[in-house]
Parts: sequence; C-alpha cells; structure tokens
Amino acid sequence: MSQVAMGKVVEGPAGADQAGLGERIVRELIKSPKFKSSLRIMVNGISPERAPGLVRSLMWEDAETFMGLASAMPKVVNFLVQAAREMAAQLNGFPTPMLVAFISRLAGEVDFQALGEAAGEFRALLEKLEPVLESLRKDSRGALGREKE
Repeated sequence: MSQVAMGKVVEGPAGADQAGLGERIVRELIKSPKFKSSLRIMVNGISPERAPGLVRSLMWEDAETFMGLASAMPKVVNFLVQAAREMAAQLNGFPTPMLVAFISRLAGEVDFQALGEAAGEFRALLEKLEPVLESLRKDSRGALGREKE
C-alpha cells in the first residue's frame, strides 16, 4: 500500500472527524447485539503471545505500510490521551467500592513480567531518543502540571 493510500486509510474522509462520524457510527453499532457479540469474540481472541510476531511482520514485511501506520502515532497517542482522560473522569463517578473491585480484577489479569520487560525496552529506546525528548520537554513545559527547573 503506498504512502498516499496509507494516508487515506489513516485520515479517512475529509471532515469525517469534525462531523463526529466515528462517534455516530459507534453509537449505532453498539446498539446491535450482533456487533456486541462479534466485539466480545474478537476481544476474547486477543493473544498477547502473538503480538511480537504481528509487530515484526508489520515492520519488516512492508516497511512502507509500517511507516504509514507509524506516522499516525501522534494522532493515536492524542486520541488515547483524550480517551483515558474521559475514562478517568467517568470512572470517578463510580461508587468507590465498585471501582476498587473492578480495577482490582482488571489489574490481576495484567502480565507484569512482560510489562517490566517492555519498560526495559522503552528505557533503552528513550536513551537513544534523548535529543527528541529534550525538545519535547521544552515544547511541553508545564503541560503535565510541572515546570522544568
């Protein structure tokens, strides 16, 4: 898939985001029992053991497609930040005992050994990216509630 084609896949139709197309589609899909059943099957079929092979295939089988996908990462990160912020705001409305029970159950399913290994790999990557990170620190000063000395 060419970079131009990849850009069209990532960006979608012109103005789609401004019109809230994705949100409207999700609102309609979530009403469908068939969609919810399919989503449940898909989520239950997620296999963390297969993730490394998927990443290697994406990166090395077609580098152009991978770079096209990777170029969407800032949008994906910004989307996830907004989604996480809203999720936290909504979860803050739950009764504390219900919230604690729910999050405790979820945390019990996390593979903390793999999380630690991922953190180690990211530390090594971040060391290599120190010049980029320093620039980001300057650009985002104060955005996370802390000013740089």
